[in-house]
Amino acid sequence: MTENLLEKAYKHCIAHGYRFTNPREQVLKILANETKPLGAYDILQRLSNEINKPNPPTVYRAIQFWHQEGFIHCIDSLKSYVACSNGHHLGQTQFLICNQCDFVKELENIIDFTPVTKSAKSIQFSIMNCTVEIKGLCANCNSS
Repeated sequence: MTENLLEKAYKHCIAHGYRFTNPREQVLKILANETKPLGAYDILQRLSNEINKPNPPTVYRAIQFWHQEGFIHCIDSLKSYVACSNGHHLGQTQFLICNQCDFVKELENIIDFTPVTKSAKSIQFSIMNCTVEIKGLCANCNSS
């Protein structure tokens, strides 16, 4: 997933006139190589292996950029981030999250948000983001 995601991200930046900086690339690469969500300071710690003396604002700016562009997602309940595994959608994401080990699986848009969208429109509410976090136990934690 890493090379494909980085290639898409690079092409996205070029197409939109954004800079594909080393910190942005490294933050996205770190998240793409992870199987679990990472907090900003976890990313900062890993980034220090790639960049000499990275600072928190650099990490937060890169996280904010990739989040706005739809390449990473924020897992609000864990205060952490994961790389988008389903091909760059903005606004409608669903996650399965293990309560024991923090395993996170992004689902392929299986929830139909049409009723929610219609209800929101009926009261002139503009939905900007609709994230569903489903908590439970993963297969590994279920079997132990």
